[in-house]
Amino acid sequence: MREPRNPFRLRASEDIESDATFLRLFEPAMLDLLPSEQFWERVCILRSAPGGGKTSLMRLFTPHVLLTLHVYRTREDSKELYNRLEDLGVIGEAGPRLLGVMLSCSRNYATLADLEIDDARKERLLFGLLNARVILAALRGALVLRKLDYPDGVHRLTVAGPSETEPPAGLQFPCAGEVLYEWAKKVEAEVCEAIDSFGPPRASSLPGQDALNSLTLIRPERLTIDGTPITDRTLVMFDDVHKLTAKQRETLLKGLVELRSPVCTWVAERFEALSTDEMLSPGATAGRDYDSVIQLEQFWREKGRKQRFEKLLLSVADRRARAATAVDIPSFASCLQSSLEGTQWQDRIVPAINQVAERIRAVRDKTALYEEWITAREKMEGTATEKLIAWRTLEILIQRDRRKKQKTFDFPLSSEELEEREGSDVEAAAELFLARELGLPYYFGPTRLANLASSNIEQFLWLAGDQFEEAVSAALLKRPTDLPPERQEAIIRRAVTKWWEEIPLRVPNGRRVRDFLEAIGKFANSVTYQPNAPYSPGVTGIAISMADRDLLRDPKSLKGTPALQELAAAITSAIAHNLLEPILDYKVKGGRWMVLYLNRALCVKFALPLHYGGFRERTLTELGQWLEHGFRPKEEAMLL
Repeated sequence: MREPRNPFRLRASEDIESDATFLRLFEPAMLDLLPSEQFWERVCILRSAPGGGKTSLMRLFTPHVLLTLHVYRTREDSKELYNRLEDLGVIGEAGPRLLGVMLSCSRNYATLADLEIDDARKERLLFGLLNARVILAALRGALVLRKLDYPDGVHRLTVAGPSETEPPAGLQFPCAGEVLYEWAKKVEAEVCEAIDSFGPPRASSLPGQDALNSLTLIRPERLTIDGTPITDRTLVMFDDVHKLTAKQRETLLKGLVELRSPVCTWVAERFEALSTDEMLSPGATAGRDYDSVIQLEQFWREKGRKQRFEKLLLSVADRRARAATAVDIPSFASCLQSSLEGTQWQDRIVPAINQVAERIRAVRDKTALYEEWITAREKMEGTATEKLIAWRTLEILIQRDRRKKQKTFDFPLSSEELEEREGSDVEAAAELFLARELGLPYYFGPTRLANLASSNIEQFLWLAGDQFEEAVSAALLKRPTDLPPERQEAIIRRAVTKWWEEIPLRVPNGRRVRDFLEAIGKFANSVTYQPNAPYSPGVTGIAISMADRDLLRDPKSLKGTPALQELAAAITSAIAHNLLEPILDYKVKGGRWMVLYLNRALCVKFALPLHYGGFRERTLTELGQWLEHGFRPKEEAMLL
């Protein structure tokens, strides 16, 4: 396959046809998601919003990809990935040591629910079809690993079969691979015939099984070729489980739990499959029914991982930039200017220093309280940008001090007190305020672009792809490829506007969700731009009490209260699609809260900072009013 002009456009794993290209674009740091303990002895649930990276992670463990990686193991762009997988016992010098069986649940399973048969037979059909396809995929994968043709080479396979359970109807163990192959093909054909039948199927002729017994048949010691085990381990991966019906999903997960198969099993699904109760629960069923639940976005948001994720994204971007064939751009970060030191912006910044300083000196004419603070600023060294932010920071601090309702003494404030009150949060608020006041770009540079991803890889590729497209066009026209700040921000704003307009089309209950997000955004903006920046660097979310969160989860509480039902549906849908970022059980002000931060791309729409930590508590009644009527700022609110 010819490499694309802009590899950032290859967002979904299935869009990348070539295994070699997939490996060049795959970032090894994605493997940090995998649990380190008992990795091969558990049922692992992978959950995320669309674009979290679930399918790409699973594709890495499929036979064709592992064989390609083994061939390229000495190449510079493959060494780290090879070494990481070698440490996991997935691959070695002799080749792949893992048989990865990947099965998509998007292929007509949901239509089984429409058959005119009882639920028990529907469940047997579901297990029958899953078993047949797992076996066929395992046989294919086994032959791929041994570089044999499929299905011609199945006769060389032998299946020992489980000794502890009865074999499925129509099978006796041990058996040749071709016997198992024909059996699985027959079961799949019979189930598909029942699905495609115009009339009700005859219950007596329906195939099916009562459990996922295919997982016991493909254990490494039971599946051999010419008498030798195929690999050391087997991994079964069910992708797109959210495309099953709610009942089928429950049946599959319950079946995996009850089976307790020694074969490692992964289940990948989007958050949209979860009920309101599951969506608003901490960790869902982690530690209860399943050995491990990995929520991808939440994983990267946990303390200490933000910088790791930023590094991962920029590494992903560099890999994509190097894969472009039309231009030679070895580093994505080199495409993005990251400062306002150019003449265009300095012509605004330098005069603004005196303007802000004069406003502050006017305060000194009325009181001597801030004399030492002002003197300290006048002696400050640094670039023009640093000086401007420092003066604007001082103005915010003076506003805060003057707004204190009670003062017992009016002694002049020392420079030491200034140092105590200063901080990166106030400086960040000053930078945000200056961007609005002077018309300066704010959303630019590699770090802020990574922050705009909201812990979602596809969202980053979408935003970075637009930036890279501009750089490619500039390179082809023999122009500089480093985009200036104002151009970066313009591209981001255009992309965010389109994304915002598409929410009703791609999100269930999308119009109500967008109404709710708009209310949160307008509220956050009204609080952020108060002159004293009380929640510096700004408010980017709301919080509800954990008790209110429990009301939204409780079907009995929702019953008979349409307004509460609508609010619960809007919040659940927004979280499921990564439009709101939840933090559960946040302790502050003597209470426990569920914090809901806006997706960072929404911060662009509402002119908000990209920092976390700024939120305001609200009641369900207030939020219900926002959903119905929008946010209405108080007349006395003081906005800049």
